[in-house]
Amino acid sequence: MNVSERIPLRILPSKVSERADTNVYRPFFLFGMLTVLTAGCLLGAIALLGISMSKSYTVLSWAPYIKAHANSQLFGWVGFFVMGFAMQQHAPSIATTRNFHRLAWLALGLMATGIVLRFLAEPLIRVDYAPWYSIGILSGVLQATAVVLFIYNVSVNKQRTGQPLTWQTTFVFASLFWLLVVAIAEPIAFALSHTQEAQANILFTAKWMPPLRDAQFLGFVAMMIFGVSLTKLNSCFGAKPAYESLARFAFLLWNLSLIVKMAGWIYAFEAGMTLQSRTIEFAACLGLGTAAILLIASSRTFEAFAESYRSHKFVRAAYFWLGVASIMLIFEPLHLAATGNAFSHAYLGAIRHAVTVGFISQMILGFGMHVVARMNDLDERKLPQLWSVFILLNLGNAMRVGFEVMTDYTPTAFMPMGMTGFIELTALAIWAAHVSRPLLSAGIRRAFSVS
Repeated sequence: MNVSERIPLRILPSKVSERADTNVYRPFFLFGMLTVLTAGCLLGAIALLGISMSKSYTVLSWAPYIKAHANSQLFGWVGFFVMGFAMQQHAPSIATTRNFHRLAWLALGLMATGIVLRFLAEPLIRVDYAPWYSIGILSGVLQATAVVLFIYNVSVNKQRTGQPLTWQTTFVFASLFWLLVVAIAEPIAFALSHTQEAQANILFTAKWMPPLRDAQFLGFVAMMIFGVSLTKLNSCFGAKPAYESLARFAFLLWNLSLIVKMAGWIYAFEAGMTLQSRTIEFAACLGLGTAAILLIASSRTFEAFAESYRSHKFVRAAYFWLGVASIMLIFEPLHLAATGNAFSHAYLGAIRHAVTVGFISQMILGFGMHVVARMNDLDERKLPQLWSVFILLNLGNAMRVGFEVMTDYTPTAFMPMGMTGFIELTALAIWAAHVSRPLLSAGIRRAFSVS
């Protein structure tokens, strides 16, 4: 018997260092698409139509559905894609593959269950308070547990290559920090915004939900997109290498400005929400807008690419909408001065939509179709260009942002704004039908193949 035969398989050097074969991204991508087409974009489109018909952003009857929509978009649409992509990139070694896949499936199940329970708890808590209050908190605990398992999996069970970390990893670490913070905050936020005192719920939501949304989408999601895109645009999309020093400075400015913005909102709320009390927050918005512009420049997205892919137009449009949102952030004081208000639901909602759909969702579309094509050995240059998806998504987003701002000036803008969600939903459905086909067909082939 030779030496290798006497060593247990689990500690053989080759098993520890060799990368295991995995397609862990497939179920996560499919669950992400299922989420956005149901509890995500569809529910959001219906709620938006209801708001437009009532011509008010503060109708309490739609509040549960808006909250359920936000939760599913964050942890389902974005969360599933981030988890799937990250675990695919940080695949396990042969020695850790069993534990890796067990935790991956457990995280998927916990997150999916949490989304479904939250979707049910938001409206049903008004029907039967006690059980659905507990279920709503449980949903947040399940989601937080899924996040912890995901972070553990990509940290401990991944293949050890011995390669040094890239500078872009700083963005990813920051994203995971923000993800952990918002995941832990989610069950707490549900508990404190669903007490039996209606006025207390309104005050808590008004004070704490805007900073929490900032942490979710400008902290967790934006940092992850910056970290991935500043790397993959060069290595996979043919862009020139990102400007490191510019991006590092923008990273510090973004995160500092985000923290100040969150604190500035709380201060302004306690001070009575006047234009003067929002000075700190406005200064932070200037910092965020500046950082965004610097990150766009550092990505070199709008310079010539060495290769041509259909996904390029989605990535460039995503960064374009980030620029639009940045300009809107900077000029928010002028809009408020013009309308004579210290706060505008419409203007804040328009900025947030430019970020969540224009920037975040469109970046998922661009990267998602590129990853699926590569992982399935498809030549992206020979695949459908999906111009219908691109046009419909950007048309819907532009109409939503524009008409939502206009509702501060005329109520007639509510009705056309209310239809934009269904335009975006159509775009996402076309994209999902195209991207899911190779994911499902490959899974069926493996299921019936003989090993």
